[in-house]
Amino acid sequence: MSETKTHKPWSVRKIMLVRSALVFAIAVIFGGWIWISAAKLQFGNEEFSAEEMQRNTRKVVVEAVRGNIYANDGSLLATSVPRYDLVMDAKVQGCPSDTFAKYIDSFCLLLAQLQDRPYWKLRDSERKSQQQWKEYLYNLRNRGIHYRILLKNLGFDQVKEIREWPLVRLGKYKGGLWFIEDSQRMYFLGDLAKRAIGYSRNGVYVGLEGAFDSLLSGVNGERMEQRMPGRIWRPIKLDNLQEPMNGHDIVTTLDVGIQDIAQFALNKALVSSQAAYGCAVVMEVKTGEIKAMANLKRGTDGQYYESQNYAVDQYAEPGSTFKLFSVLSLLEDGYAKAQDSIKVGNGSARFYDRDMIDDHAPDKPYMTLKEAFIQSSNVGISKFVNNAYGEKANKFVGRAIDMGLGESMGFDIPSRNAPRIKTTTSKDWYGTSLPWMSIGYESQISPLQTLTLYNAVANGGVMMKPYLVKEIRQDGRIIRHQEPTVLNKQICSQNTVDLLTSMMIGVVQEGTAQSLKNPDYLVAGKTGTAKVSDGQNGYKPGAYNASFCGFFPADNPQYSIVVVISEPRGGNYYGGTVAAPVFKDIADRIYSSHIANQPALHTAALPSAPQILSGRLEPTKLLLNELGISSSALGTVKGGWISATALEHSVSLKSLAPLQPGIMPDLSGMGLRDALELLNTLGAHVDFMGYGRISAQSLPAGSRISKGQSVTLVLKPF
Repeated sequence: MSETKTHKPWSVRKIMLVRSALVFAIAVIFGGWIWISAAKLQFGNEEFSAEEMQRNTRKVVVEAVRGNIYANDGSLLATSVPRYDLVMDAKVQGCPSDTFAKYIDSFCLLLAQLQDRPYWKLRDSERKSQQQWKEYLYNLRNRGIHYRILLKNLGFDQVKEIREWPLVRLGKYKGGLWFIEDSQRMYFLGDLAKRAIGYSRNGVYVGLEGAFDSLLSGVNGERMEQRMPGRIWRPIKLDNLQEPMNGHDIVTTLDVGIQDIAQFALNKALVSSQAAYGCAVVMEVKTGEIKAMANLKRGTDGQYYESQNYAVDQYAEPGSTFKLFSVLSLLEDGYAKAQDSIKVGNGSARFYDRDMIDDHAPDKPYMTLKEAFIQSSNVGISKFVNNAYGEKANKFVGRAIDMGLGESMGFDIPSRNAPRIKTTTSKDWYGTSLPWMSIGYESQISPLQTLTLYNAVANGGVMMKPYLVKEIRQDGRIIRHQEPTVLNKQICSQNTVDLLTSMMIGVVQEGTAQSLKNPDYLVAGKTGTAKVSDGQNGYKPGAYNASFCGFFPADNPQYSIVVVISEPRGGNYYGGTVAAPVFKDIADRIYSSHIANQPALHTAALPSAPQILSGRLEPTKLLLNELGISSSALGTVKGGWISATALEHSVSLKSLAPLQPGIMPDLSGMGLRDALELLNTLGAHVDFMGYGRISAQSLPAGSRISKGQSVTLVLKPF
């Protein structure tokens, strides 16, 4: 019988030891593999390392905040405000079907209710019923759409509210809804000075926005992000990446009140004459600061909009406003005196093969130089100039060039065009060029250049450079301050300045601009009427530019103004009857509100009191005084803010509650500009819709308001 071997079963202890050894071996092998891979990433395969880095990290551009644009008093003209889009990932893995079904009805109900809020400015695609929203979102989910914008252009307050909605409050990875932040440029004056301040046209900025784009835009930064589990990207800090540098702020010379005055007066005249376009510019005499720059063009709907900067960019034949330069040259060169006379006959003269004819036949066959200027006689001025400079035209042309009329002045807003002063070496110089140049033809200059010339006479012969930007700031610090710049220390003698001023006063008192004559202050200026060029085709039949340029008060000049209205209809196209009234409207209101120690102008009392917006007491009283309407304040007006109630022949003023820090005021019945001033004081971000007086506000009066909070205003016509 053979012996059989028997094996003892393994003890539990032995089994555990073997298993532990096996696990340890696996761990050592796996750990070694990790260390080897890490070493390869760090020291070995650079291509593999770069590939892994690229797959798990990304570089993101951090946009700089665009700088603000301010008026000369610190009022905000343009700023960038944060705006948000509500985005949905309908296939987010963290939101199962039962969770989606649980909250979708209430979420869609809240979306549908938004169209009942007038200040939410919904797009057509955002106006859906609850059922339509529900069907739309289920459709996105069934199709597995990972990215779809539901609501666009939301403000901070709107985002704050939506964050508490069903699904949204679950977060991006559990509810599939989140917000994308962007910035939107906001302009607080609407169409006021829109072309001067600027805006984005097809992604390209124009006006000051374009001229100072590199400063306003700042410098974008970069940020590195690392991918984390769950498709989350976490910012990581690396020393070699750049932080964004926010844009510089610009402080302009614009006066909001004067801009409003100029644009209103210009628009009224354009509507009345049905002109193609027009511009009005107001300059401070002593400094060259531009206080207002209005440019309006008729749209296809018949309304007028700020779409092109004619004041800076429109180089055209100025017409009779150029006669100021002609008379200045004659006087300064000693070729004529104000009382020298010349034969004008019946108002016609022949120069070589062309006839020049006055618009109005003269009252007498001889005119003095002063009379020819006051009555704007083409024949008289051209004969004086042709007789004096016929053999030395270069002297006449050279003075215009030396004065800077033949080149751009380096204005803050550059022009795509250039002026032109014809010279004797020009290919198109002809025997009739000099007499026609003397009355404002065969040369192209801009309205701003014409204004600069007249402003120099108002300033005692000192020609100032017009400018629109006063300061450049960075984070509140003044980087650059623009001082007034002299272009020409003396364009002519003081005696010539006095004679020219006297002649321009004569234009208003007894000449072609008698509509400007008033008992309160003197105006000095000159009318202009010029045919509109049609390029190679000559002149447009029946098309004229009507203009007036001058300054006031003539005995102590403070402001100079140029007005140009192009192609007025209805047969009335003269500068004295179309453009001069615009000058008067602007000058009257500036005289009452902006010139110190001057009494307010009064007009005839109205049969009934007008509707007056709530707002500041001082300008309201000034307006009522100008209109000759009595007003009374109920009690003591505190804080300078009032509401106005029109009675039969007077206006009752009532004090508004004083502005309290952190408390939303009652803005009902107030104009937009005053409301913006109040809300800017509180640090609020403002959006608005409509026009007229404020009828609703997104944040009720008396509510708490924090700095940076968004407020939407709804305006309705009177």
